[in-house]
Amino acid sequence: MQAIYLLITLFISVVSTTTEEGIEPVRFQIKNAGITVDGTISDWEYEIVWDAKKLSSCKISGHANPRSIDTGIKLRDNHLMGRQYFNVEKFPVITLQSKKFISHGKGKYTGTFELQIKDVIKEIDIPCTVSRSNNQQQFKAEFIINRLDFKLGESSIVLSDEVKVVLAFTN
Repeated sequence: MQAIYLLITLFISVVSTTTEEGIEPVRFQIKNAGITVDGTISDWEYEIVWDAKKLSSCKISGHANPRSIDTGIKLRDNHLMGRQYFNVEKFPVITLQSKKFISHGKGKYTGTFELQIKDVIKEIDIPCTVSRSNNQQQFKAEFIINRLDFKLGESSIVLSDEVKVVLAFTN
């Protein structure tokens, strides 16, 4: 009986599982008419199962509500929530689900994720870092998607196809 208790205690101390709402928003940037537009999605949740020694069992997933988009201009935000872009009435959630991780040493990883925006699911590789500070793990990721791959608007000579996305969360 003591052996089982010890194994359970060790397992709990090694594997960290958290489900939380995002404290920092999902951030994004896109060039529009040569000007960088910064935006956030503030309503999001994530779940983490992380053990750097057992990458095959690690999982990160998240859900974001595109209704919480904020670019600093309400008219633009409403346009982004409309049918031509996120179509929030029909597609109220953006999802990100890890499939696997590869270590590059010293807290650097590449995760393969499924990203779903609207009715499009794409597998993407996302470089990320994991660090520990004040007894908490900090995850950071920065990646670029092509908005046209996810049916976000149409081809444009003034609006870039590339969107930079930055995620940061603590476990």
